[in-house]
Amino acid sequence: MAVHKIEMVWLEIIKSSPVEKVPVACICDGGLNSSLPRPPLDSVLDVTQTNKCFPLPENVHEQTKQILLVPITILILGCNSGVLCMIAANKIFHTPAYLLIANLGLADLTVGVVSIGTMLTRAKEETLDLCLVRIGFTVACCVSSLICLMCIAVERFIAITYSLTYRTLVTACKVSVVILLSWLVSLLAGFAPLIGWKVKVYHNYCSFLYVLPSDYIIFLFSSCVLLPIIVTFTMYGLIYKYARRHIKRIEAIENLHLDRRNHRILRFSPRNFKSLKTLLAVFGCVIVTWLPFLITTITHVISGYTTCFLKDIVGTHLLLLGFTNSFLNPLIYALGTKDFRDKVRELFGRRVGNSP
Repeated sequence: MAVHKIEMVWLEIIKSSPVEKVPVACICDGGLNSSLPRPPLDSVLDVTQTNKCFPLPENVHEQTKQILLVPITILILGCNSGVLCMIAANKIFHTPAYLLIANLGLADLTVGVVSIGTMLTRAKEETLDLCLVRIGFTVACCVSSLICLMCIAVERFIAITYSLTYRTLVTACKVSVVILLSWLVSLLAGFAPLIGWKVKVYHNYCSFLYVLPSDYIIFLFSSCVLLPIIVTFTMYGLIYKYARRHIKRIEAIENLHLDRRNHRILRFSPRNFKSLKTLLAVFGCVIVTWLPFLITTITHVISGYTTCFLKDIVGTHLLLLGFTNSFLNPLIYALGTKDFRDKVRELFGRRVGNSP
């Protein structure tokens, strides 16, 4: 009984004595607990970055891209090589206008060459610098192509609205300077990440949104993508407006009585409708091929990189869609020209006639 009373007294003393609570932060502040092991820094970084996207080079999107890139690359190389050979072989095409079309073909041809590098490396370059070299050439070629589209639109606007002074305003020397400046701007824009505007971590997966910082992407799209597209659309809009007004004058002078029953709602004559089709072909090519890539990338950047699935889609499917613009351009700007079509028919007709 005495022992039992002593135990009860000790329990009451322990319960009534204040217990000092030691903050968790004090565990690593020195003293007796300074010898406790600290968690490694890498594990802390991994915990803080669990909400970020982790690249998987062997994902199904990348595998699909590698398969589809083969026929797209063949079309790009074949179409643009044919256009460049036709322009180089015929003196009738040695004009400022076709010089711009040749530069467009060169830029698109380079996209095909870079695509071969993408297929060889399978987007798994060993170092970040090698990755940025390939990405830089891709960006430079695409930007150069968009700038060239803008220059062609400006050249067409001058040819239609200032036809009397066209040969003075647009010369081969001036066009050559514009082409050199466009390539200089494109190369600076494309290789800015390689100079220092790049991410700090590389996981051996060379995909667009995984290796380029968001501020660079915003700069690239606003200055080198959106600006050329807006100028191109504006120029062709002014061209169509001027052409429509000019066609109305011609119809008034000739007093043509055209059947407008098929175009009564839109009030288009056949001439207006033909001009509109060419305009829609130019706009539709750029919109269908590059606008999804542009909108999705901007959406991903604005969302704060929380939409991880968009990273893979942008760097694979939508990038391939943008690459298709590189073999559609020759069809619109070269084969869409009557002189070029006539030369192609003459060439193929001569070969068919000489065949046994």
